Amino acid sequence: MKISAEAILSAPRCQRISIDGDKRVYVVSDLDANYTNLQDLLDRASFDPKKDRLISLGDVVDRGKDSVQLLQYFKDIGALMVLGNHEHIMLESLVCQNQEAMRIWLQNGGRWHLDETAEKLQVLCQWLLKQPLSIVLEYQSHKIGLSHTLPVDWHWDDLPDDKLELVSALLWDRERVKKRTHISNNGVDFSIHGHNSTQVPFWIANSYHIDTSYYGRPTLVELSSVVRKYDSIIKLKK
Repeated sequence: MKISAEAILSAPRCQRISIDGDKRVYVVSDLDANYTNLQDLLDRASFDPKKDRLISLGDVVDRGKDSVQLLQYFKDIGALMVLGNHEHIMLESLVCQNQEAMRIWLQNGGRWHLDETAEKLQVLCQWLLKQPLSIVLEYQSHKIGLSHTLPVDWHWDDLPDDKLELVSALLWDRERVKKRTHISNNGVDFSIHGHNSTQVPFWIANSYHIDTSYYGRPTLVELSSVVRKYDSIIKLKK
């Protein structure tokens, strides 16, 4: 983690929820401020915000032109969201007026905020600070961890007391994917993450990585299908 974590320390550590197994749940990551890409994916899935649930794994903002539109859409439909490293940079820049964070943010797609009013940015920041760093979801008899990224050694029922460590681990860490290293991912059946670019989604042990945006299009997964994939992997191992 290259920047301080002051504003984001007020965000919830983990949100634990349950969703009815009959409800369709979709997970997407790293939209990079492209509203059209998301809507194309949702249209193909016949997504109905009145019946289905959408969960974002962070990095909704920056690089594209639709940061505000995407966040407003998530607010309007009651989507679930965990924070990513781009939301972290945004919050430190705007809430704490951290100049180093601002420098990094402007270099990495944050210039869109220069065209927005201070009032609009304040409302967005207040909403983002209510979003958690992670989610543990009970769904279809499975416990599923959701966060922007994941370190090589983790236990969802024993989170670090040091929230700075938590932010670094769940919003910035790349070692699990960079080195294809797995020590543990305990406390859930499996977990899903973005942050690390890949041409196609892939598994590392019981962690599933879906950030395909760099290669042209984000991945939207229906959670029940991921549950079936996980169950088939477990069955093959027995």
